[in-house]
Amino acid sequence: MRTPDSATATHCPYCALQCGMNLRPLPGGAGVVVKERADFPVNRGALCGKGRTAPAVLSSRVRLTGPLVRTHATGRLEPATWEEALDAVAEGLARTGRTHGPDAVGVFGGGGLTNEKAYAIGKFARVALRTSQIDYNGRFCMSSA
Repeated sequence: MRTPDSATATHCPYCALQCGMNLRPLPGGAGVVVKERADFPVNRGALCGKGRTAPAVLSSRVRLTGPLVRTHATGRLEPATWEEALDAVAEGLARTGRTHGPDAVGVFGGGGLTNEKAYAIGKFARVALRTSQIDYNGRFCMSSA
């Protein structure tokens, strides 16, 4: 069992550098403290502004903690199981591809992906989805970093 004084070693999710950080829970579940890792070879004890504030999303009141699926009856997003949500995604992708062709489906990666993850998402797009519509958020998200 972890104590409030114990820290979890992890990495920043915002860019492909994947800077090392430690997260330590505050007493009573009041949040998380982030501390850069001096022993990590990429960032050597430094974090950018995005990395330093990364844990803020963990305590956001509007953070999604489970899947939502839009119902046909009301058009509203409703809580669903992961199986229901993934089935809805697979069905929607297949229907769009059949109706409008494979390039009607696009894949949008992110600057936070490692090279290996970026390769895997591109391969999935080209082979499984048969689409050439592949892009990423680096031009927008990281332009201010």
